[in-house]
Parts: sequence; C-alpha cells; structure tokens
Amino acid sequence: MSRRPIIAAALLALAGAPHLAAQDSVRIGVLGLFHPREFTVRPAGDVLRVECGAHRWTLEGTQSVRLRLRPSAIECVAGQGRRTAASVRVRARSGEADFLLAVPGRIERRYRGVLEIAPRPHELEAVVVMDREVAVASAVAAESPPGAPLEALKAQAVVTRSYYAATRGRHPRFDFCDTTHCQFLRQPPQQGSLAWLAAQSTRGWVLAYQGATLPALYSASCGGRTHTLAELGLRADGYPYFAVDCPYCQKRSPVWESRLDPAEGEPLLGARSERARLAVGRELGWSAVPGADYQARREGGEVVVRGRGAGHGLGLCQAGAADLAAHGSSFRQILEHYFPNTTLANLDDHGLAAGR
Repeated sequence: MSRRPIIAAALLALAGAPHLAAQDSVRIGVLGLFHPREFTVRPAGDVLRVECGAHRWTLEGTQSVRLRLRPSAIECVAGQGRRTAASVRVRARSGEADFLLAVPGRIERRYRGVLEIAPRPHELEAVVVMDREVAVASAVAAESPPGAPLEALKAQAVVTRSYYAATRGRHPRFDFCDTTHCQFLRQPPQQGSLAWLAAQSTRGWVLAYQGATLPALYSASCGGRTHTLAELGLRADGYPYFAVDCPYCQKRSPVWESRLDPAEGEPLLGARSERARLAVGRELGWSAVPGADYQARREGGEVVVRGRGAGHGLGLCQAGAADLAAHGSSFRQILEHYFPNTTLANLDDHGLAAGR
C-alpha cells in the first residue's frame, strides 16, 4: 500500500520502549487533515450526551449538534439552542458511545468512544478516547491489504497493538493521529468481520523484546528481504529489526523506477538512508521513492532511482504475511518469522506470557 511510507517518520524517534503495562484506552486525534472549523455530531445508535461547557444536551435518533470555531471558543447549536464554551465533550450516559462525526461537505465517519473537541488558533481539534481494542480493530481494517487471511490479520493486530502500547504521546495533546504518521484509522469494523475477529482473538497480546513492549513496525511490501535499522541509517537503541528473507516478495514484489532532477535526487546518492528517502518524499510526494529497497545513480543528467517494494521494509511485511497465512502459517509463526528473538506478552496479565 502506497500510504505506508509515511509511518517511517516514526522510526526517527524510536529509542527503546516502555515496560509492559495495562493501558486499556488510547487518545486518537481524528480528521485533522481537513483542518476543520466546523463539525456536526449525531448518534449512531446510542443516545448521546453533549456537554457544551456547563450546558447539557441529549441527542437521539436523527438529532444533531453543530460545532463552529469562534475566537478561543466553540459555538454549539442544537435545535433552537445555542451556547458557547471553551470545550465540548460527547459521550453516552454510561461512557463510550457510537456516534457520527462529520466535517460538513467533506467527510463523515463513525466512531466509538468519548469525543473531546477543543478550539485551536485556526481549527477545531477532535480527539476520540477509545478502547484500545476498538482502536486495534479499526487500524487493522484500515491498514491491511484486501483479502488478507485471518491469520495475517491476527499478526497485524498484535503488531498494531504493540505499536499503540509502546509509542504513546506522539502528539502534544493526544497519543496518536488517524493518519499514517501514526497508524491509519477509519471507523470500527463490523462485529464478526475478519478485522474484528483478529483483534478479539488476540486481545491484549503484544510483541516484547528483552522484557519491554516492542514498538512494532510494518510495511506493505519489503522487496524480498526486510531491513535492519542500521541498513537504513537509523540508530537501534532497542530492537534492531533483524533482516529476514521474504519468499513472496522475492518473486512478486512491485518493481519501480523514478527519474529525478539532480538537485532533487542528490540526497539519495551514496549510502541508502531512510532519512533521505523521507526528505525526498516530503518534497515530491511519497510515490517518488515508494520503498526503502532502492539504488540511486546519475544517468544522463538525471538521478535514476530503481527499487522494489513499498514502505520502509522493517518488521512485518504485509504482502509476505498474507502469503504465509494463505499457505497455512499461524499468526504466531508469521510473527516469529518477521520479528526474530521476540516473545508474545499479554498487557492484560501485567507481564510476559507465552502464547497459548
């Protein structure tokens, strides 16, 4: 998947991982790419309680509330009622709720959790406090390749949960965003779907290395062999990401070529560097150098970059995992292949545990 290269920015900040701990919710900033100045919120089955400062509204059925940015405040409009407050909170009476959040005329998504909205200088900031397992299922559904078998999705769920558990606080006011800067996230999958089953059947399980949760990474297609951090010019203070062969990508990994102006391609010449690839991607778009398995050379007044695969090629290869699962490998075997020298641990057990 071409969107995966962006998450490689997280590599530059990985310097070890916190010890295992039970954290059953995450704070995720949503729809920030739209820089919204207005939201609408309406129920998606539950009766909603809207807390606009000291004022309370109840929404049910087709009722909705409109939230508009005002100087250092939020204007709340519901029916004939109108209030202004410094912040807004939306939940069910008992806590988490199913609701629909929309940027009018742009996008609407369903979420489950507690919604918090705050004014920022030029936009509204929406944060959903959601159950960890809801976040895992939502990310698995959004990130996984179409048609991936259940065992591959279970491996993805463990990796996704590990990343959430080990890298909290990636943003100043919330833990993660819903883009590939952190992990791509849409709405929760339906109960009984493969993504939902993958999260539920691996509930609480994470990868651990030397007694700490591993901030596990993944990419769409490794190009035939996964990378170590050192191979990409990145420092390894914790898990070094061992290189392993990926038989599927050795035969079927996408091959690509880019031709760049000398000034644009200069950072890619010499030793392969993920920092350089990211820098070029930010300037020219992520399709310019879609994968970390590349070689660059000067040819006829251009810098020609040829490579295989998509993404940084660290940790789980989604294409390879799907193929292993299709040929009978379990999610444990997939994780053992792509993450050598790690163990499975259960956050809910407050410690290391062997998979059953």
